[in-house]
Amino acid sequence: MSFTNVKIAALKPKGKRYEIWEGGGFGIRVGTSGKRTWVGLYHFAGRPRRITYGSYPEMSLAAARVADATAKEKIKRGIDPGAELVAANEVDRQAETVADLSREYLERHARKKKRSAAQDERTLDREIIPQWGRRKAKEISARDVVLLLDRIEDRGSPVMRNRTASLLSKMFRFGVTRGIVGASPAVGIERLAETSRTRILSAAEIRLLWHGLDHANMDRRTALAIRFCLATGQRRGEVAGAARNEIIDAEAIWNLPGHRTKNGRANSIPLNALAMQIVREADLLRVKPMPTRPKRKDRSAFDPTPSPWLFPSTQGRKPLDPAALTRALNRSREVLGIGDATIHDLRRTFATVLGEVETAPEVLRALLNHTPQEITERVYNLAENLGPRRRAMQAWSDWLTCVITGAGEGASGRAICAPFLSCDPTP
Repeated sequence: MSFTNVKIAALKPKGKRYEIWEGGGFGIRVGTSGKRTWVGLYHFAGRPRRITYGSYPEMSLAAARVADATAKEKIKRGIDPGAELVAANEVDRQAETVADLSREYLERHARKKKRSAAQDERTLDREIIPQWGRRKAKEISARDVVLLLDRIEDRGSPVMRNRTASLLSKMFRFGVTRGIVGASPAVGIERLAETSRTRILSAAEIRLLWHGLDHANMDRRTALAIRFCLATGQRRGEVAGAARNEIIDAEAIWNLPGHRTKNGRANSIPLNALAMQIVREADLLRVKPMPTRPKRKDRSAFDPTPSPWLFPSTQGRKPLDPAALTRALNRSREVLGIGDATIHDLRRTFATVLGEVETAPEVLRALLNHTPQEITERVYNLAENLGPRRRAMQAWSDWLTCVITGAGEGASGRAICAPFLSCDPTP
């Protein structure tokens, strides 16, 4: 018989699987579920073989005949088409998934070459792997990338959308160099316009935040870490990951190593009275409390050794996750009375107030650990200028103490309030 698309479409199951052959070893199998599959019979090396070309209607009659003709041509050349197809299918089954590509990217590239590797990992875990983790990396299309980025944008996160686009671009380029994908589907993606935040906290908001942290729904260590961000003006990740041995109590200084900073430059941050007060309270929380039933047989022995981290996580002996600070702040916004303020806005407030009291730009830049633009300062002038830094940090501490207490003067006994952020205790 000779097949036509009309006849193939009319084939129905008959209670059990059956096959119909056109001739020349080309036919179609109809399963009990009604699935129709193109098959071929041939002999190779003196043995009968069977090969499956594809399913109907996904593979048309014309395409199936071409596949059968191609298989017969290979047999003439001494190639077993069935064995070749099995090998190709096995390669496809073992092809790397997006989760595999993500792990290799983190291990082989990001953690070795990028200071933002932790942020890359968080973005992968939150935005990419839940959507694509089990899919083959080579099957991701440009349309898939566009749809994923659109979902992020539609939920009101244009900046995260841009960061995810950049990460996908880097990861798939890495996949090309490793032979995981043939071409990147994340090429030429347009970035959305980003507006830099200018949000700073008012004196009233700072006062509410500082005192509200005593009653907010968060672990005490997290609350102290947020206060430390405000008292020092440093980045969220640098504060959350602070090791206790980075802080020299006798000198009241925090030696931040280069491998933990955004620009890779080590920094020495003088700690004011408020910051040292936070350090002393945090020290009391570095030892896990004695369990209620320490002698339970299924409980590991109580370890009284203090955590090496200034703000240890509640999940084992590791530092706080920087994202935990943001989550805690977001969860307690109403209690804290800070509106839409973020952790990074505390740093911007710190810089703004010090700018208002005419802190020298190079001193403020050093405290913020921003990379100098001029080559003389960037390469040759490596002086720490701790004296001016200490005075600036004391000015900030005076202003902050004035705001927190509403006393009208700082710890040094002099009024230091910036005029545009009045210390008037009335919110």
